[in-house]
Amino acid sequence: MKLNTLQKLYNCLKYEIPEVTVPDEVPLKELKPIARMMTLS
Repeated sequence: MKLNTLQKLYNCLKYEIPEVTVPDEVPLKELKPIARMMTLS
């Protein structure tokens, strides 16, 4: 959290940078653990 500054937060919200891209296979791998968490709650 020390690396986050008000200036970086401002730039992120205003300019939507840095952009985070996720490969297509990553969300598919995460569905199973998320489904397990949902059944436990």
